[in-house]
Amino acid sequence: MNADLLYGLTSCETDVEGALNRFYNDENLYMSCLLEFLQDQTVKQLSKALNEQNWDNAFTAAHALKGLAGNMGFIPLFHTTAEVVVLIRDGRTGEVMASYQELMNDYKEITTVIRRYSAEFGAPESKRK
Repeated sequence: MNADLLYGLTSCETDVEGALNRFYNDENLYMSCLLEFLQDQTVKQLSKALNEQNWDNAFTAAHALKGLAGNMGFIPLFHTTAEVVVLIRDGRTGEVMASYQELMNDYKEITTVIRRYSAEFGAPESKRK
């Protein structure tokens, strides 16, 4: 793995070693999934559901994002997403938006790192947006 990418991911508290272990130490697969994460629509689905106060859809999207973040080793994003899941599950919807803002900060941090270094690990031009 490119040293700059590794540094960027670890600076975001990404558990790269744990994620690679889940990916059977296949760095190419992991890097491919990093690029796919940029294209994933789950965050948009969560945002839409929260704006509409559709708590069932928000819960589903948050739960899916939590799984993605966990598998990819995005520890801070995993934790903030888990908090949103718990708040929705417990019916504490008045507290969701503050946690959602933290979630979005974590999401932006990790996607910025992936975008920054995507050219260095062979991302096709169409995937770098």
